[in-house]
Amino acid sequence: MDKRILLVIAQHKFRDEEFEHPKTVFGQEGFSVSVAAPEKKEATGMKGAKIMPDLTISDAAMQQYDAVVVVGGGGAREYLWNNQTLFNILNAHYAAGKPVAAICIAPVVLAQAGLLKGVSATVYKEPETLAEFAKYGVKLEEKDVVVSGRIVTANGPTAARAFGHAVAALLT
Repeated sequence: MDKRILLVIAQHKFRDEEFEHPKTVFGQEGFSVSVAAPEKKEATGMKGAKIMPDLTISDAAMQQYDAVVVVGGGGAREYLWNNQTLFNILNAHYAAGKPVAAICIAPVVLAQAGLLKGVSATVYKEPETLAEFAKYGVKLEEKDVVVSGRIVTANGPTAARAFGHAVAALLT
């Protein structure tokens, strides 16, 4: 049976490379990828990518995946931070012993979901993300990619390929 990965993107202004590079890595590893966004209509990246999500985040809540990966980019703040349905998906998968991952400003979603308290993680450093990490008791690591058990975080687009490989390594 092949491994199934859920990639979660913002409806607008997700970071193209943070979606494309991990998705490519997952495909090379033979994993099937489903893409979820707030709405099942065309999502747009910060650099012009246009993606038609396979399902909504709400619909994804009724599915099981082998890993859940949250893509960053400016839109993550608006569409994914404080998204209780996404928190529920992440918590359910983590509780089931499955990897969860986030890149760029999206590790804030993991923090808000309660998954990073006392955990080493990284994030794209800006005042708001650092304040959220401090608020939720996250141990900030100054690395491109941090693997803490079944949690993978990365700090931005230049780490996207290594991030994809780190997530894939937890599934092989």
